Amino acid sequence: MCGIFAYLNHLVPVDRKHVMDVLIKGLQRLEYRGYDSAGIGIDGDFNDDGLLVTRLLKAQGKVSKLKELCDNDDLDKEEIFHCHLGIAHTRWATHGEPSEVNCHPQPSNPLVEFCVVHNGIITNYRELKTFLEAKGHVFVSETDTEVIAKLLQHVYDLDTKKQMSFREIAENVVSQLEGAFAVVIKSVHFPNEAVACRRGSPLLIGIKASGELGTLK
Repeated sequence: MCGIFAYLNHLVPVDRKHVMDVLIKGLQRLEYRGYDSAGIGIDGDFNDDGLLVTRLLKAQGKVSKLKELCDNDDLDKEEIFHCHLGIAHTRWATHGEPSEVNCHPQPSNPLVEFCVVHNGIITNYRELKTFLEAKGHVFVSETDTEVIAKLLQHVYDLDTKKQMSFREIAENVVSQLEGAFAVVIKSVHFPNEAVACRRGSPLLIGIKASGELGTLK
């Protein structure tokens, strides 16, 4: 069984190492579910277009191997973020063998404009994959999850006036999926935002705040 975890800090200054440590600890809590690989998606550096690039770090094997990869990565661990979204995943192979390519997060393209962590099975992924390949999307993994990422990219690209919100893009995509699943989505086009959704599979959201949240009154 796959495990998904995400951490969004909002207006709370923390360094990149803290973000990575929280994601790793979240995955360690999910190790009991059984898995064959693990990965995280975090904010990297800005590219020439001014977008904050998503860095994907993946490892086949135990979470401890992913932690070692994170510890040795050349990203500035002391860089401070006032807002940051990180997503993480432990994978139990169902579509495709255990490998770094098949590990999550699954990106929408080499620029990682969208990336997804996913638990569950997309039963109509073959039909969606055929449609997306006909539209020019190139798949690199054997997973059903990559279909979600590519479909997010497809819907975003079709919105030439860029009027759709992150939530609207995700709702459009989820409405085309069949099966039982839970997903968390990250995008360079919507920094510091997360979209989490589920159908059939469980998904728990927790909120920590120093005071009362007006949105929960």
